Amino acid sequence: MNELQITELNGQRVLTTQQIAEGYGTDSASITKNFNNNKSRFKEGKHFFLLQGADLKEFKNNIQNLDVVGNRAPKLYLWTEKGALLHAKSLGTDEAWDMYDILVDTYFKVQEEKQLPQTPEQQIALLAQGNVNLNKKVEQIENSVLDLTDRFGLPSNKAKVLQKKVASKVYMFTGGKYSNAHKKLGAKVFREFYKDLNNRFDVVKYSDIPLSRYDEATEYLDMWQPSFNTTLEIRGLNSQTSFDFEE
Repeated sequence: MNELQITELNGQRVLTTQQIAEGYGTDSASITKNFNNNKSRFKEGKHFFLLQGADLKEFKNNIQNLDVVGNRAPKLYLWTEKGALLHAKSLGTDEAWDMYDILVDTYFKVQEEKQLPQTPEQQIALLAQGNVNLNKKVEQIENSVLDLTDRFGLPSNKAKVLQKKVASKVYMFTGGKYSNAHKKLGAKVFREFYKDLNNRFDVVKYSDIPLSRYDEATEYLDMWQPSFNTTLEIRGLNSQTSFDFEE
């Protein structure tokens, strides 16, 4: 086979029917017949490009394509590397396979190498773009995880921490676990707090609070106080002194 004339379409190297025929040891009619018999296997844009009308005229007007197609040709098939592979498979001859290997290692490989970044600036730009894409992927994953955790509310360890903080807060307001006020009003203060908390975060129970609002919930707990009337009741009960009399 004579030295191949380089043919490109939109920056992609391709081969004409005549070039494939010469390389595979056959004629253009056989390549065309092979294509017509196996049309369902060939996908336009993947295995070949068909130029007609204005596209063909523009291709012909390129000085680099003067010897690629005749002036009166109504259409032109240009075959990609994958298209050349299908023709080699269909012909099945040693000559076709040998030439296909040569095409892959030389003609088409040059195109791949040309597309790789050559200068340090190009390589840095490629690495930077890779980092940008990676950061976007990580951000998407983090957002997905956050969305899932919010849907399922607080994990058990966070819920237990909040529960203990609530108990400590209630004991503090009632004067201790064994105080008069806690014995009589402890349950009421707990209910009062959880009602306020659930209303504040629009949930049915505190464990449904989104994880993303956990810090907000603990801050709310730190600032919360029983209602004025409940506070008065607590003070009144804890101011009473109980006496034990021995008979």
